[in-house]
Parts: sequence; structure tokens; C-alpha cells
Amino acid sequence: MDNRTSSPRISPASISAETLRGWLAAGEAVLIDVREPEEFADEYIPGAVLVPLSTLDTAVLPDANGKRRVLSCLSGKRSATALERLARRGLTDLLHLEGGLLAWKIAGGETIETDDEAAAA
Repeated sequence: MDNRTSSPRISPASISAETLRGWLAAGEAVLIDVREPEEFADEYIPGAVLVPLSTLDTAVLPDANGKRRVLSCLSGKRSATALERLARRGLTDLLHLEGGLLAWKIAGGETIETDDEAAAA
């Protein structure tokens, strides 16, 4: 059996970058970036709302308004941590982007980058 053609295993609370792209395009998801402000300022997925993991609380999460709420970070590790932390507080309707911003970019997703050189000028 050739394992190179099999898809990576994604947990039930995780979604792929391709799935997220479809949901965002259809207006069906709210993307919550749990990285720190400096990281978010460097590069982010258009439409993402910043809620840093360091200050994460159920009260600061944006309302779903009938949409799916998806957590993201750079590689998926912090968003998975945030998902677990929030689930322990009773929020079980959240998902996280498997592989984070890196997977988003590999899948051809658009990002907004800050030009550090232009900002320094």
C-alpha cells in the first residue's frame, strides 16, 4: 500500500485549510486567530479576528451568529490547545484549523502580510 497518497488524519474537531477556505468564501465561518498581536500583525488570514491564547477567555470570543467558529495559529498547536482549554469551559462548538497558517498557505490560501521594510521607513 502506498501511504503517500493517503490524506493526513484529521481529528473530528479539526478542519483542513481547503474546508476553511470554502466556509470563509461562503460566509459560513468566523476565524479566530489565537497567536500573539506581534505575530498577527506580521501576517494573517483575511477576516481573522485576533484573540491571543495568552488572554483567551470565553467572554472575549466573537459571537458565532449562526456560523462555525474556527481557531487558528501558525502551525495548529496553539489552536488545538485553545480548543481543549475552551472545551473544558463548556464550549464544544469550536473547531481548529489543522496545520494553522502554514497549512493555509500551502493550500494556496491568501494572507495579508505587513511589509516590515516599508513600516520601518
